[in-house]
Amino acid sequence: MTPDPRPVGLPNLLVWTAVLVVLRVALQLAAAGPQPQFNPYGLNAIIAWLALVIAVAALLIKPPWRTTALAAMVVLLVLAEFIIGAVGVGSSLLLGGAGGDSFPLGRALPIAMFAIGSVWWIGAMVAVLLSFAPERPYAALGRVAALWAGLIAVTAVIPHAPVFLARDYDARSANLWEYFFAGQASREAGASAADEATAFEQSQRTLLQAQADHLAPPKPGATSIYAIGVAGWADQDVFLKELDGGLAAMGALLPIRDRTLRLVNHRETSESTPLANQRNFAAAVHAVGAAMNKNDDVLLLLMTSHGTQSGFALRLPNEVTTELTPGEVAAALDKEGIKNRIVIVSACYAGIFMPPLLSDNAIVLTASDAKNTSFGCAPERDWTYFGDAFFRQSLRRGWDLQQSFDNARVLISGWELMDRAPPSNPLGHFGPALSGKLAPFFALSASAKQ
Repeated sequence: MTPDPRPVGLPNLLVWTAVLVVLRVALQLAAAGPQPQFNPYGLNAIIAWLALVIAVAALLIKPPWRTTALAAMVVLLVLAEFIIGAVGVGSSLLLGGAGGDSFPLGRALPIAMFAIGSVWWIGAMVAVLLSFAPERPYAALGRVAALWAGLIAVTAVIPHAPVFLARDYDARSANLWEYFFAGQASREAGASAADEATAFEQSQRTLLQAQADHLAPPKPGATSIYAIGVAGWADQDVFLKELDGGLAAMGALLPIRDRTLRLVNHRETSESTPLANQRNFAAAVHAVGAAMNKNDDVLLLLMTSHGTQSGFALRLPNEVTTELTPGEVAAALDKEGIKNRIVIVSACYAGIFMPPLLSDNAIVLTASDAKNTSFGCAPERDWTYFGDAFFRQSLRRGWDLQQSFDNARVLISGWELMDRAPPSNPLGHFGPALSGKLAPFFALSASAKQ
């Protein structure tokens, strides 16, 4: 004979539903930690979740005892919510100081409590249904299993968020909808970033190729001079000014007109001139190497920027900072077979470029040695100390590079003494083979002066 339990009315069901709402909100407040942020949409989410839970449960419970069974189900949810929530908050407080997120117990405890709570809830709900129909235990178990699966599905699928948000709350972890949306947004952002990177690389190749296409061919039976200029630091225009002034000064003595590539890091030129980065530097050296007669022609490499004890600084307009190392410069030149080189590095610690570049076919000038800084890179200046002394005041008709460099060293030493600054100690190497190759150009400029 089937027992006839005392029926529970709708008011009782509503009261326990309200208790469940209050409990869930209170547990969310406790879990949010100090200074939580109130989220009114969280209330809507709880109410929508409860409405769907009750609707799904009502479909799986027979009408004669539906309200009573629903009330019992909500009471069981209250107990399960309280136990699991209390354990979760307690474990986070106890384990938080010991790195709860990475502590094994901090990860395993919520999972274990959920599993234990689920088994307990299913058993208790089976007992509730068996009180109505004891002769059909397997049917009751199947109905409760289906009910539990429905509740899990509702909880997983419905969009929801806490009523109180922690300071480190991440919406992507709120529910499956947010997780999938965040994943899709991340994929779209990644694809967009990839497209932008591809477009950027293509634009850089186009800018560099446009310069390379205008390089004049070598003069048959004569030595041609090609040049690559690099202004490396986007945040200060003194390096751009020095690059242009230095190329102009060198161009007055050596025939680099129509044989010059410029790489510049500056916001005002980023869409018209290729940037100074490792990729473009290697491409520029390759372009010049392909254009020149490597046995007879000469490459002038002029580099101006900040420097470190490991390399030549490259500060891009997007504020990404890298550096071009002496090894990378030497490797790029060696790879293209460019043996006749004039390398001028205006930067702090520029002396680090000496060892890998020295040869009889190389002239290497640096604004400082490997252990000291150079000076004069203030934004309002047109030249650094080295650029002013060498390019503006010492390069002149009738003097070769060594004479000009020696004069520049004297000027710089005097300025540093007046400023009470430590000596930068500019370095110069003058390979005899290249010095002899360039002698006719300086002799010609001397005769033009007369």
